[in-house]
Amino acid sequence: MITNDRQYKITKSQIENFEESLAGYSMTPNPTETINPRLLELHKNAIESQLKDLLDQATEYENLKAGNIAVSEVHSLSDLPLALIKSRIANGFTQAQLADMLGLKMQQIQRYESEKYETASLKTLIKIAECLNIKINADVQIKTIEAPDNLDVANYPFKQMFQRKWFKNFSGSFNDAIIDSKNLLETLFERAGFKSFQYSLNKKSVRSGSSLNTFALNAWYAHILIKAKEQAIPSVFKKEVITQDWLSTLAHFSIEDDGPLKAIEFLRNSGIRVVIEPQLEGTFLDGAALLLDSNEPIVAMTLRHDRLDNFWFVLFHEIAHIYLHLSDSLTVIFDDLDVKIDGIEQEADEFSLNSLIPNSVWKKSLVRFNPSKETITNQAKTLKIHPALIAGRIRRESGRYYQFSDLIGQGEVRKHFSFEF
Repeated sequence: MITNDRQYKITKSQIENFEESLAGYSMTPNPTETINPRLLELHKNAIESQLKDLLDQATEYENLKAGNIAVSEVHSLSDLPLALIKSRIANGFTQAQLADMLGLKMQQIQRYESEKYETASLKTLIKIAECLNIKINADVQIKTIEAPDNLDVANYPFKQMFQRKWFKNFSGSFNDAIIDSKNLLETLFERAGFKSFQYSLNKKSVRSGSSLNTFALNAWYAHILIKAKEQAIPSVFKKEVITQDWLSTLAHFSIEDDGPLKAIEFLRNSGIRVVIEPQLEGTFLDGAALLLDSNEPIVAMTLRHDRLDNFWFVLFHEIAHIYLHLSDSLTVIFDDLDVKIDGIEQEADEFSLNSLIPNSVWKKSLVRFNPSKETITNQAKTLKIHPALIAGRIRRESGRYYQFSDLIGQGEVRKHFSFEF
């Protein structure tokens, strides 16, 4: 579906190109002998099919803008996403104008519409519908989502979950757990708070380049929320606490032998819950930034790479998401930091690197141009951070992960959290 004038212009250009291609076929009465006529006919049919689809999209967009199509009521929630897009166009609002009405950035509306609002929260959908004067005339029941796949034990790394004792108050054997798996999974999600339609539309961002098991990801997510709820936090989080001095203090813990433990205590004292939980099979995670009850931030870390450089980079990356990105419309961000990606992930990467080693220092640093064990160690002493942070940045920026393996703190993280492994 065309959602803005830019896409409309692109579509019209594509239509012209396809029409010219078809005209070329009609001007060639005798196809070259080296091409099978049947293949030419199939190619022509394919172009005609694509052309028809583009013409239908362009016509629909023209009719919506002309006011020939009105959208004022929907009778099914499944129809709501397209209704919102069509109504915006029919009302003559650009994506930027709708974003301004809602107090959002235009890029957020673009993202919502490109995803057909698939991951927008129910609260956001209703707010947009009200802005566009759309009446939702549907029987909406807030209840547990009944999706057999969500409770099918075959979709989960169930044995791994059982071995980690994720099922509270269950004392039977693994075979007993398999028999009672539907109830155990249902209870797990209920304890996490996954009990409403809101969850199915919850805004998530997943940074992953691997074949992701979304069932395993949701189970891990649920367990993180359960563990976070059990933590007692001494103060209420306020975003203003994250200042440059706060970030520098956190980075300085890296030089201490028990730096990871002190960092976590520092975050908890600032109102940020921290959960250490190894990844589940099929999730490929380094960490996540989440919101509990819409305003209480959580940093979750898997420690899948047992290295100091990775620990500190992941920690600051998730803090970046808390500071820059988490909101009512984006409540959880999952990260596989081995994957290069733009947008909010690139912003978080840059925030993390700059917080650990200020760019103003890094650009002038000798270590960038002459990296060696000596220059790395000297720079680390000057910045009062662990050499692993500098060695890790060099490896990351150069792509030469075989360098300085003796400086990155291999095997120096999980030992502090042996109870989780």
